[in-house]
Formats: sequence, structure tokens, C-alpha cells
Amino acid sequence: MELQRAYSAFEVKAIDGDRRTFSGWATTPSMDRAGDTINPLGVTFRNPLALLHGHRHDLPIGTVKFKTPTKRGIEFDAEIPVVGDEYGSLKDRVNTAWGELKFGLVRAVSIGFKPIKYAFTDDGVDYQEVEVYELSTVSIPALPDAVITAVKSMAGGALPQDVINQIKALEFSARKSGPVSLIKRAGNQELNGAVRLTRSR
Repeated sequence: MELQRAYSAFEVKAIDGDRRTFSGWATTPSMDRAGDTINPLGVTFRNPLALLHGHRHDLPIGTVKFKTPTKRGIEFDAEIPVVGDEYGSLKDRVNTAWGELKFGLVRAVSIGFKPIKYAFTDDGVDYQEVEVYELSTVSIPALPDAVITAVKSMAGGALPQDVINQIKALEFSARKSGPVSLIKRAGNQELNGAVRLTRSR
């Protein structure tokens, strides 16, 4: 079984005193590599949400607040706390998480959600209503828009349009590679990002 997740790019904000904050897009209507989409206007959540590291529920690293959903997507503001030496491994974990963001080792986020209403399409799954429970920092962006943003940032400037088109074509090719049959996941099982349903060949 291979799970596919939908990611979004983000940018680190300037540090406000002792607070370590960053912001970005939790989800957008863009199609991910698996061909799945999430309608931002169908997303429900309850602030504040947990900020996790790689969808590890045993590794919380902070808190996050989602803004009002729009057609463009859902923006978020997240904070990783500064903790004292007396908290041992917690201090190490949050300091490591902040360092990964600050130095650009982690460039994307992914939502953890439960599907409420969805429909199958020719490309994948259209999630029309979902309930979000957490946001995670992750290392590899999978949304085409996020990939372009990351490449622009590493290149130090905007890429030529023909190069951007080639990257988008590669993303489309990856979504279309090989026959895929979908198997519905049982129950109301929690999914991470725009998770592809179980693949079988």
C-alpha cells in the first residue's frame, strides 16, 4: 500500500520576540500527484489545532490556527514554543523542528483529516467535505504549486515559463503513470493530506 499526501509550501515569518512563528497555506484546490483535490470551502476545523512533525501524533511540536476558508484555500499561522532545559527531550524536539524550518530543510506542510463527503473522478478523489484534525511539517512538497515555489526559492529567482511548464508536465505524467484501481477504505479512518485510496495493480 502506498499513501499519497497533498502538501503546501509555506514561508517562515520573522521571529517576534521569544515567539517562533511561521505561516502559509494549509490546503488549496490544486490537484496533488495522485489526482486528488480538497474543496477548501468544505473544510471544517476547531482552532487551535495540533502542529505535528511528519504526522507523528506522539511528536507534537506546537500549535496552529487556521484562517477563514476561501476559494483560494486556507491560510494558517503556526507557533513552535520556546521551552526550558527542564523539559529535556521536548526542548530538543521543538528546537530541532524550528531549526529545520529556519534553515529551509523542511519546506512544506500537510493536513491530517477525516473525509465526510467525497466523489471519485477520472483523476482521483474529489474531497468535497472534510474535517481537519492536525497540521504537520513535512520535507517534500507534492502539490505542483508547492513544487514550483520550492524550485523558485532554491534558484534564487523566477524560473522561465518553459521550465515551469516542463515541471508541470512531469507532475501530470506522474499522475497518469500505470493503471490504478481504487479500493475504498473502510470506516471513517483518518487520512493524511489528500490521501490516495489504497492502490492495487
